[in-house]
Amino acid sequence: MYDVDTIVSTPEMTGPLADAVSSGAPPPFLRSVKIKLTARCNLTCIMCRYGKGWRPPELDGQRWMTLLPQMAAQGCRKVHFSGGEVLVRRDFELIAARAAEVGIKVTMTSNLTLLTKDRAKALMRTKISSISTSLDGATARMHESVRGIPGSFKRTLKAMGRIGREKERRGRRTRLRVNFVMMRRNVAHYPELIRIAAEHGATDVVPMPVDTKRDDLRLTKQLIRRYNEDIAPEVAQMRERYGMSMDTRLIYPFGRRSGAVKASVQGQYAADFYRDHACYAPYMHMFVAWDGKVYLCCMTNGRIEPLGDLSVQSVEEVFHGEAFANIRSQMLESRLPSCHACDMYLEENEALSRVLPGPSSVSSNRRLPVV
Repeated sequence: MYDVDTIVSTPEMTGPLADAVSSGAPPPFLRSVKIKLTARCNLTCIMCRYGKGWRPPELDGQRWMTLLPQMAAQGCRKVHFSGGEVLVRRDFELIAARAAEVGIKVTMTSNLTLLTKDRAKALMRTKISSISTSLDGATARMHESVRGIPGSFKRTLKAMGRIGREKERRGRRTRLRVNFVMMRRNVAHYPELIRIAAEHGATDVVPMPVDTKRDDLRLTKQLIRRYNEDIAPEVAQMRERYGMSMDTRLIYPFGRRSGAVKASVQGQYAADFYRDHACYAPYMHMFVAWDGKVYLCCMTNGRIEPLGDLSVQSVEEVFHGEAFANIRSQMLESRLPSCHACDMYLEENEALSRVLPGPSSVSSNRRLPVV
C-alpha cells in the first residue's frame, strides 16, 4: 500500500473507500502496484525459489508500456519493480522510465550485482525514488552462504557506491536501503550490518524474518529470546548512531511478547493481528507477476488462483472484476493463511482499521458488483 497517511486523513478519500468495503462496490482508486518483471535471477539464494534455472515466459516491454498508463488512469501513485532480479532485463530502465513519465513514483528491489556504471547513470535518469538491495551478512562469507554466488557481496557494495556517486552528481534524492533476511545463521550480524550499510550510503536497514517452510532457517524460540535480550539493544544503539528509524518493529522484528515470539517461531510474523482485523490492501493494491497474472499481493503470488491476466485484460477489467470483488468479500470473513505470515502492511492496516469498517461491522449479505 502507499500514501496511507494521506488517505486516512482525507475524508474525501476515506468515505468512498469505506463504502467500497461495506457494500462491495468497486474501490475508488488503485494506489500502488508491485510488479515482478521476471522470475530469472543471477543468484541462488537458499530461501528463494528464483535463480535456479527457472525461466518462465515474461510480458514484453511493449505490453508494460501499455499497462503503466492504465495503472496511472486508475489512480496508481507508486509502482515497485522486483524479480527475480530486475536487472537481468535489458529493457528495465525503459520500463521504469515509462512509469515515471506517466506520473507514477518508481521504486525497485535489486541485488545490484549487475549494475554497471552505465546502468547506474540510466537509473538516475529515470528518477528512481528508492532502491532496495540485499545484504544478508556483515561479511562476504556469511552473505554468500545465503546468496550462493562467490563475489556477490563485493559486487553489491561496489554498486551501492556507484549509486551514491551518481546520485550526488545529479543531485537526486534517491533513497538507498538494505533488506536483511534474518535467519538462524546470520541473525547476530544485524548490528555490524547497520554500520556497513550506512558507510555505503544506505539510509536504512530493514530486517525481514525469513519467509520459508524450512524449519532449519527460521529462528527457534530460544534464538529469538537471545536476540531480543542480547542483540536487539546493540541494534538500537547502531540504528541511533547512524540516524536510522527507531521504529520498534525494526529493532524487534520477531516481537517481544510471548505470543508474538511463539507465532514467529511458526513463521506467523503478523502475530495474530489478522485474526480480528482486515487487510485493506485488496482495495488499493495489486501484485502482477512476470507473465501478467494478477494476485492480491506478493504473499499470495502462486498461493491462490490468479485474479486476472494483464497479458489479455486491461488493468480496470482486473481490478474491478468479479474475481477481485469476490476475494475481497471472502477476506472480510476470514483472512488467507498467507496473511498471518505477512508483516509488510501491519502499520498501514492498523491506521486504516481506525477509519474503515472492520470484519465484524460489514454485513455478510453485502452486494457485489455486476460484472
